[in-house]
Amino acid sequence: MQRIVLLKDRSVLDTLELDQKIYTIGRDSKSNIHLDDPSVSRLHASLSMVGNQFFIEDHKSTNGTYLNKKRITMHVLKDGDEVALGHFNLRYEDDSERQAASELEETMVLGGGRGHPHRDPHHQVQQAVLTFIEGPHAGEVKRIEGSLYTLGRPGGDVAVVARRPQGYFLLHIGGNSNPKINGTEVTSTRGVQLNEGDIIEVGEIRAELIFE
Repeated sequence: MQRIVLLKDRSVLDTLELDQKIYTIGRDSKSNIHLDDPSVSRLHASLSMVGNQFFIEDHKSTNGTYLNKKRITMHVLKDGDEVALGHFNLRYEDDSERQAASELEETMVLGGGRGHPHRDPHHQVQQAVLTFIEGPHAGEVKRIEGSLYTLGRPGGDVAVVARRPQGYFLLHIGGNSNPKINGTEVTSTRGVQLNEGDIIEVGEIRAELIFE
């Protein structure tokens, strides 16, 4: 079960079981999570479910949305995360996916060859990098650090490359157009596994996935 615990001044105000795909958060009385306080924008942020994970997205709020004291625009939530919005905190709790969250953060190892993601005897996936062909970072090479790597811009087409024990997967997060792998649209809510040499397209971005 996934839930949000609403806190103010470290006191629990309410607990909301998450049984919808999208929740709006803000001062507007029509918000799914209504925070009636001047420190909160009318439409401050939103929660959206992709696959079995919830993402928090800031909607250009005046005072910002913070995770671990760092201002964010969009971020996946993990069990125990606390998001600060104005004078409020939202603590995310995920009972059923706690094990899955820990698997996403397994240590990566180097090595392997071309083709499918290489795994060592301990089922660890090797490090991947993206070589950008088109878009704002054309010509750059970036390592995929952590369990998620975001491609795109908030408010536009957005996708993530998620590292799982089985390898790397591309998931659609937001926008009107689905991301593509080698010209084929990604429509599965659980994402599509990536292989070395795959060309990823997200909006104006084109990049090739390579393993070190």
